[in-house]
Amino acid sequence: MSVQLDNNTKLNAWNPFISTQRDIARTNELAAKNPAVAGILTFIFIPAGLFYLNRGRNFFKIFGYFLAVSFILNLVTKPSEDSKGVSTFISLITAGAITTEQVMAVNKARQRLQEKSTLVFIDNLERNDNESSGFDTNKDAVKLLKELKTKYEANEISEEEFKVQKQKILTSL
Repeated sequence: MSVQLDNNTKLNAWNPFISTQRDIARTNELAAKNPAVAGILTFIFIPAGLFYLNRGRNFFKIFGYFLAVSFILNLVTKPSEDSKGVSTFISLITAGAITTEQVMAVNKARQRLQEKSTLVFIDNLERNDNESSGFDTNKDAVKLLKELKTKYEANEISEEEFKVQKQKILTSL
């Protein structure tokens, strides 16, 4: 089962570490939250972290995986002192995964805002290049930025490569 967000992005709906469409729509709200507070609240008391970020779909995905692993573990092992330790370990891993996912949601929202501002900056460079009145711009750099933006939007280059190349071009200006 996969969800199509736009023409270039195809997401697996069962992966709890991928942002949901609701998260993407609430990018500004999530980016305003503190990831440290989200992580601490979620790890200490999971519902508090869920209320702080007002999100829960990915929590239920992780919790479902926890229930599945616990069920399989109970089928395979006999009840003993060792299985309680393993059960506690699985619970701790689940709490860590939920906490990590909550912090990642805030960080990804901040990253989306930063990328959006970068793309707006490139669009403004293009517009300024077209509307320049006697202002000499580096047309080669603008052309490179346009090509880089096109490659990034077509998913031909990774996000890290996009940032590195963009920084090199902007530094040359």
